[in-house]
Amino acid sequence: MLDDILSNFQEWFIDNLNSEDIHENDFSSDAQIIPETSKIENVPETEFSDFNIVEVFNYSLDWFTPDNQWDIADFNGFGEPLENVEFWNQQSGQNSCAVVAQISIFESITGVAISEEEACEIAQKNGWFDPDNGTRPSDVGKLLNELGIPTEQKYDARLDDIADALEKGDRVIVALDAHEIWYPMRDADDTPIEQTNGGHAVWVTGIDTQADGSVKIILNDSGHSDGKMAVIDALDFLNAWEDYSNFIVVADAPDNTISA
Repeated sequence: MLDDILSNFQEWFIDNLNSEDIHENDFSSDAQIIPETSKIENVPETEFSDFNIVEVFNYSLDWFTPDNQWDIADFNGFGEPLENVEFWNQQSGQNSCAVVAQISIFESITGVAISEEEACEIAQKNGWFDPDNGTRPSDVGKLLNELGIPTEQKYDARLDDIADALEKGDRVIVALDAHEIWYPMRDADDTPIEQTNGGHAVWVTGIDTQADGSVKIILNDSGHSDGKMAVIDALDFLNAWEDYSNFIVVADAPDNTISA
């Protein structure tokens, strides 16, 4: 039943947003994430604040910030956001979001903690991470592979792909626009407003449907201090996710944890 709701919800979003799909070879050269050539990177929070002010005054239309209130006590969806919240880590490096998402997931599966510094060193040594630029989409998951966790990458994924993975107990990383999940904006018609891209990687820990028919996405987002079990409306999530070709990495969670 929930799969049908999510599928219909995403179909509605695609039909109504009227935006272009972005595929692997279609990223513009000024985007902050381009498969194989650019990186997933996190933009400093101070830049988000300055950017948000500029964008607001550039809009001549009415806009508002959507309400993302959500209560874990009402959760009845896919995933285990409450169980995984203890494995959230805030990144200390500006561009280490993809690395931190991977080590957080590794700890949630194995119970073994790895420091951001150690993980970045491993990833940098293997060419999967550049501290000045971040992580290529094609390299997201390779650190987990190195640590014994198999992963699968996919472009043009859908909400039901995330839901299916969460239902199996797998872990999910997505690439999206940080601007549009940290500072979501809607126009007078309740349509998400497109903002300048800021590439980011987050761990999706849950999908929940609300009594009013809306859908909430629950994230462990390493990019800011309020990223632990952060909640974003699915409309805004889809808007941010579409900017990066609906890229997803699924980490297989085995029945038996891996020993250190």
